[in-house]
Amino acid sequence: LDVALKSGAQAIHPGYGFLSENSSFAAAVSDSDISFIGPPASAILAMGSKSHSKAIMEAAGVPCTPGYHEHDQDVERLLHE
Repeated sequence: LDVALKSGAQAIHPGYGFLSENSSFAAAVSDSDISFIGPPASAILAMGSKSHSKAIMEAAGVPCTPGYHEHDQDVERLLHE
């Protein structure tokens, strides 16, 4: 980000690796005068968690594969499910 600011860059595309999945980087770019070419930090953060992203999709009415999505991951509990 420092190099982009010093060079006068107007936008940053994070590529398809580490930076594209870094919500802190997306937020830092968005907080600067540089445009971030990609999803907002909140979307990167939400999609980084499979359980959180599935809850978002279910709340939006998107059909999802049924299954157990609770926090209790005890073996006996999972066998019961």
